[in-house]
Amino acid sequence: MNKILIAVILVVVIGFIGFLISTMEVPEPLEEDPVAVAEAWISENAATFTERGGTNLEHVDTTEIEENVYEVTFTFESAFAGYGPLDEDEMAAQVITPHTIVVTVENGEVTGAIVNEEYDEIAGEMVEAPEEDMVTVDVYFVFVEDAMEETRAVQREFPVPQDIKVYTLHELLAGPTEEEKEEGYSTAIDENTTLLSFHTENGVGYADFSSELDASGSATVTMIREQIERTLTQFDAVDEVVISIQGETEDILQP
Repeated sequence: MNKILIAVILVVVIGFIGFLISTMEVPEPLEEDPVAVAEAWISENAATFTERGGTNLEHVDTTEIEENVYEVTFTFESAFAGYGPLDEDEMAAQVITPHTIVVTVENGEVTGAIVNEEYDEIAGEMVEAPEEDMVTVDVYFVFVEDAMEETRAVQREFPVPQDIKVYTLHELLAGPTEEEKEEGYSTAIDENTTLLSFHTENGVGYADFSSELDASGSATVTMIREQIERTLTQFDAVDEVVISIQGETEDILQP
């Protein structure tokens, strides 16, 4: 009888323990430390570090850019210049070269690694730089053909500025390049002239210049006006131009 009772008790106890175990929440495995993951990956897989004599690997910063996605930044030095595997035929300079590498760790796995914002360690290639939005404008200079002076456009290309018309006027005041001078271009505008202000209103461009712009002589005055007016009226917002010198429009640029 005692043996049967003991057996029953054991069954009840074991069942109760099993019930408790089944109702207990099993903790999720701890997420891997992104810094440790990134550091191990660099030490084993980043060719710029492993094959170019990388040393002094130091953690700089960790940023969680979204849930379980981190950007981990390290600095290190390599014994050879350049990026990626060191080929036998490569004439790499043996010079201590500092680097910054940003490793992306997603759910404990490395999904990106960029060195100096230039080299993709995973793809093994240089990162393509984004193309800047460029603008091309006309700048008018003096050109002599068949003994006749005229204003003729040359082109300037540059990244889109905040005020393209002001930037273009500065290009005009800078004058023709040496190559353009050799081709026969010149300017009637004094090289010391500066732009004091410019704005547009109701289709009119108001350009105010320093005193160096003032000149005399019919041909010179005509060329100055044409250079400025043709340079500005290429823009849709400018239908006509009012030129002033230190705020004055009367008695300036007289023949």
